Formats: sequence, structure tokens, C-alpha cells
Amino acid sequence: MMRGLPVTFILFVFLLLSVIQNSESETRKSGDYIIYMGAASSDKSTGNDHHVEVLSTMLKRSGKTPMHRYKHGFSGFATHLSEDEARLMAEQPGVVSVFPDQMLPLHTTRSWDFLVQESYQRETYFTEMNSQPELDVAVGDTIIGFIDSGIWPESESFNDMHMRPVPDRWKGICMRGKKTEPDAFRCNRKLIGARYYNSSFLLDPDYETPRDFLGHGTHVASIAAGRIISDASYYGLAGGIMRGGSPTSRIAMYRACSLLGCRGSSILAAFDDAIADGVDIISISMGLFIDNLLEDPLSIGSFHAVERGITVVCSAGNLGPSSQSVVNAAPWMITVGASTIDRGFESNILLGGIENIRLIKGAGINIANIDRTQSYPIIHARSAKKIGANEEAARNCAGNTMNITIVEGKIVVCDNDYGNQAIQWKSEEVKRLGGIGVVVVDDKTMDLSYIDPSFLVTIVKPVDGLKIISYIKSTREPIAMFMPTRSRTGHELAPSIPSFSSRGPYFLTRSILKPDIAAPGVNILASWLIGDLNAAPQGKEPPLVNIESGTSMSCPHVSGIAARLKSENPSWSPAAIRSAIMTTAVQMTNTGSHITTETGDKATPYDFGSGQVTIFGPSSPGLVYETNQIDYLNFLCYVGFTSVQIRKISNHIPQGFACPEKSNNRDISNINYPSISVSSFNGEERRRVIRTVTNVASRLIGDEDTVYNVSIDAPKGLRVRVIPTSLHFKKIGDALSYQVIFSSSTSTLKEDAFGSITWSNGICRVRSPFVVTSKADI
Repeated sequence: MMRGLPVTFILFVFLLLSVIQNSESETRKSGDYIIYMGAASSDKSTGNDHHVEVLSTMLKRSGKTPMHRYKHGFSGFATHLSEDEARLMAEQPGVVSVFPDQMLPLHTTRSWDFLVQESYQRETYFTEMNSQPELDVAVGDTIIGFIDSGIWPESESFNDMHMRPVPDRWKGICMRGKKTEPDAFRCNRKLIGARYYNSSFLLDPDYETPRDFLGHGTHVASIAAGRIISDASYYGLAGGIMRGGSPTSRIAMYRACSLLGCRGSSILAAFDDAIADGVDIISISMGLFIDNLLEDPLSIGSFHAVERGITVVCSAGNLGPSSQSVVNAAPWMITVGASTIDRGFESNILLGGIENIRLIKGAGINIANIDRTQSYPIIHARSAKKIGANEEAARNCAGNTMNITIVEGKIVVCDNDYGNQAIQWKSEEVKRLGGIGVVVVDDKTMDLSYIDPSFLVTIVKPVDGLKIISYIKSTREPIAMFMPTRSRTGHELAPSIPSFSSRGPYFLTRSILKPDIAAPGVNILASWLIGDLNAAPQGKEPPLVNIESGTSMSCPHVSGIAARLKSENPSWSPAAIRSAIMTTAVQMTNTGSHITTETGDKATPYDFGSGQVTIFGPSSPGLVYETNQIDYLNFLCYVGFTSVQIRKISNHIPQGFACPEKSNNRDISNINYPSISVSSFNGEERRRVIRTVTNVASRLIGDEDTVYNVSIDAPKGLRVRVIPTSLHFKKIGDALSYQVIFSSSTSTLKEDAFGSITWSNGICRVRSPFVVTSKADI
């Protein structure tokens, strides 16, 4: 078995066995580890597979059974090791990295109709020619793989009626599970594959199945690829047609998550299988703040998937609005932030009696049985403060700060100085004390999905909060009444960027702009588990659909669009698909104003990347930025990896490749990305960036031979020059390069500068945002 292996490797194996035997007493310092060994062996060489086989066999003999073995898209395994064993394993020449098997958190309708309307903002010949009152769903057999919490196969969103047979290229399986009644889980022509992964950390027999017990995987899969459901609503709210972005795409579910989160080793196993199974798109709505790409399961798995032509779409994270909070930001991923849609949930309140009624507009999802004739006393939380309690905490309705005898039977007005996640805590505290309902004063909260809809909660703006408090103070016996919630579309200013959506710049380097794009992620209606009592509001039957928020919901919107593009353009690379999505984004709201953040400030590329995704624009981008394998390899060089390390990571390396001499992370600006980010800009030197665009225009609209002219939107204090100013493409497939030269009249930029470069031929507009900053990477 060891024939042909290096002597050093054989010595290492025996040394490892010795360490394993001597470390049995160190169980307190042991844990699950991932041993990443780079690229899977090609047909020409199987040496790495031999290394993996020997290591895993020796571990088995010592009672260290590998939990997962990776062999399709990349090499390695996951197993239980002591700290000493892990350190020794990392020294093995064939090993790229060894890191703890961490738990990654999940990042957790009308949204598609809204995107159709947003697409009409692109004032191009293509959009006008293809204007449609309804979303075109006649797209083909792309396969979207979801790495998530599983799926509920009986949901109507995954009905396979009138679908064609499963594509011959599909190589995956449908795991039924080991639980009782394994035949209860079935795949079909829509849900064509399902797998599940457990680890030593989770041995619950209830999870020996691909079935979803959280709802997250079912929700995101239906957003991206759910079938059309004609009459969907959440207890009568948000009613209408519900559908996924690519309703005829096939679904493959890889359940890597449980109630505790998503294990890194299981995520890598899912990537490995998805690559072998033949998916076209991988959609993954989870992530972790990791400062080493070679210790991040998503960065590793997605790198090898993209190498094989699979587009990987990831959520940007829910750590906003803090700067540098974006995750899943490697350049081979599509990183998606969240935005709002134009549907609102009105939950108004009436102040005063019949003779003096004042209407206060609010937002909320209240499905409790409301007596429209019943008013209740209303108080400000400060007046219910317990003796000795902190006044600020009391007016924010914090736990154990209010007097039960004062709160009981009343509507309580709470301030919200602690962020939107605290709203649920406020409502729970008031409910515990016997209150009737809560009015929260807040102007930033957009996410209503986490608030218990069976308890009356309304969110009002500060200006209206002052009116309520003024009324309470000026009235001897103030009373109020909750009005039933109603959903309204077309009346909300949208899109805007919610506070939870993670922001750029990328913490690893400021020389690449992330997130890439924004998509709907606030109060999104989609399918749910059937019979889920935990999701049922008090006194209601379990819902068939649910309303959720997060970049988890934004990600599958882009996955659905990517699937449509792949169906329309089977030869397009993941980079071409990403470029088409980014360069056709919009930056304006449905009223023509610039997109803002939750505070009302103008959104920047750190908030939404290239802007809000559109549906029709990406189908005719005109030009695309092909970020190729050399760009990704150079990126690894620029962030500090050596040529030796990179040769282990990839077996798609051109002959003679070596990291550029004297390179650094500033050189990342020159990888052929659809956006531009320049860091460490001192203003005294000119910075030159090169980009190459490829003509992908359609012969159908006659722009095969075409000239694009450039326009520049640059902020004051920054000079931006593009050479040349025109690009003449003579045929489809032509690739032409241009330079962008940044300079400044001042020695340093006082703040980050944002702008854009747009190429247009009168039919297509190809827009690239840029960021220039004087800040350097840490």
C-alpha cells in the first residue's frame, strides 16, 4: 500500500501513530479537525489520493475513524484529533492546512415581481424589446445545489407536474434516510437529489435524513427555484402568486446543517458531492468570519467548484451595519447583500376615544384576533419603571425593569436604543407582564419576520413616537386601539439596504470590492415545513409558507437568476454570469432617487456592491469581465500564499506558473473583476488599473460589430482617466483591454471615494463601480 510513497511520508505516518498512542490521555484538548490536502488527483496523477488513503487507513487502525473523506473536487478528510496530532498532521508535506471543524451559522412572492419592475429601470433597447407583464418562466434544466438545512419534499413548491425527465448528466442520488419509514422521503423530477451529512458532534438519529426540520433550506430553495403557486399568503397577508426565480430548474439538496448550525466538515463533504453530482449552481446561505482562506470551508469548497465551471452564490452575512463585516468574499464567489422590496405591512394604531381619534401609522405583522371596538390604556414604559431599576433600561422595556401591576392590561410604548433584534425581547417581556401589546419607537427596523405575530407589536417612526408620548402626557386617561394588519405593494420606497446586511470593505483586503450585489432579503414570503407547530402563531394552524429575512433570502434570489443565465447561455463561465449580474444592476429606487441605507443616507458600494440585481438586464449584458483561473491564482499570491502552496491547492495551473515577483495585496486591484477597488492611495502617485472586457452581444439585436464609448462618474478631488475612450468590437468573442488611471490633487483622500465607469454602445450599458481609499490593509 505504501509502494511509491516518499520515505519522509512513511516516516511521518509512523511518527503520527506514535503520537496517537501517546495522546490518548489528552482528550480534553482534542476536537474535530479538517485536513485539507488541496486539489483532487487528476487522471495523470493519483499521488495525493495515495497520501489520503494511507493517512485515513492509519487513523482507522488507531481508532480515529474519519468522519468525511473528500475525493471528488478536492482531497482531504475530517476526523477527531488531539492538538498534538493536529500540529503534526499540518507538518505533512501533502497537507495544505489543518483547522478546527467549526460550526457556521445560517444567515437567516412579491420579491420577484418587484425585481421585474426594477429591471425596467435599464433604459436600453433590450429591456424595451423584452418588456413582459409577467416573469418569463420558460427556462431550462439547470441544476441548483443547495447546501443548507434540508428540504421538505412534499411542499407544493417542489411539485414535478409537467416537468421533463431528469437530465442524463445528473449523477447524484436521493438518500431516503435511516429513520423509521425511510420511504417517506422521496425525490422527483423537480427535487432530483438529496443527501445528508452528520458528524461526531451530532449523532441524533432524527437527523439521519435529508428532510428539513428548521425551515431554512425549504425557504431558500423555493425562493430560487420553487414552482408557481397561484394563491399563496401568510394568514391572508401578502397574498398572490408565489414562485421562484427559475421555476423549471432542478433542485439538489445537501443537508449539512442541524439545529446547532452547519458543521464545516459537512459543508466540505457537500461541496465535494455536489461537484461530482453535476450541479450547475451552488447556493449557500451561511458563513463565518474567518481570516484565513485555507481555514474557511466555503472558500475552499467554492474555489474547487468554480474551477469546474460551477457558479457559487453566497450570502454576505447579517453582521451589518458595521464596516468590514462582509463574509464569503473570496473573488471566485458571488457575494450577495440584502435589500428591501416595495411591499409593506401596515399595522396602524388609533389614539383616543370615538370623539377624538388620531391615526398613527405603524408597521408590523399582527395576526392576533383584534377587536376593532376595544381600546386599552396606553403608557410609556418609563412610567412603569421598578423602584431601583435603570431608567434607560426601563424605557427600552428591558427584562425585570418594569412593574407588573402597572404594565398589566395596557399597551406599552418602548424606546429602541439597542437595535432591532431587541424588539422581540421587548414584546416577550411586556407579554410576560400581562401587557396587551407593544408600540416600539424606531426608524431603522425593516425586518418584521422575527417578531411573534400572535402578540400585538407595532413599530412607529420617532416623529410619531413623540406624538404618542405627547398624547399620553396631555391626556388624563390615554387609550389606544390596534388596527388589523394589511399588506400593501407599490407604496414603499424601495429598495433600501437594511441594517443587518453585512458591509464592506472585505476585512482580508481592501483591494477587492465586496459585496458584489444586493437582492431582496427583507420579509420574504416562501415555502415552509408542512405541519410545523413551532412556526404557528398562537391559536393558528401551521402555515404552508413563512416570512423570513436575512441575506440567506437574498442569496437564492441571485442563485435563481444565475440559473436562468446558465440555461440561456450554457457556455458562460461563472465569471461571465457574475459579471452580467453585476454590470446590469441598478442604483435607483422605484421613485428615481438613489438607494439609501436604513438611516436614509445614500448607499455606497460598501453597502450594495454594484447595486440592486435586475432580472432582464443580465440576459443582455453586452460585455463581460472574464475573471480567469490565473486571476484567482494571482489573488492567492497577492494575499501571501506561495507558489508551492498554490500548486497543492489547484491542479488547473498553467505550465510555468509562478507568483509574480515583489507582488503585494495592492496588486489585487488588477485581477479582471467587474468592480474596481484601489487601496493605499496616497494621492501623490498615479495608480493604474487594467481591465479586459469580452463582447457577448446577441446577433439577434445586431450589435455583433459595435463600438462602446466610456463615461466616468468621479467624485470631487479624484481624477479618473480611461484609455482608450472607445472600444471597437468586430465580432462576438472579441476581448479588448482598457486602463483606468487614478490621481488626485490632494496628498491624501480624507474619505473613501466612490464612483463608476460605464461603457455604452447605445443599446447596452456596462457599469463598473469603483472605490479608492487611502487606507491600507492591516
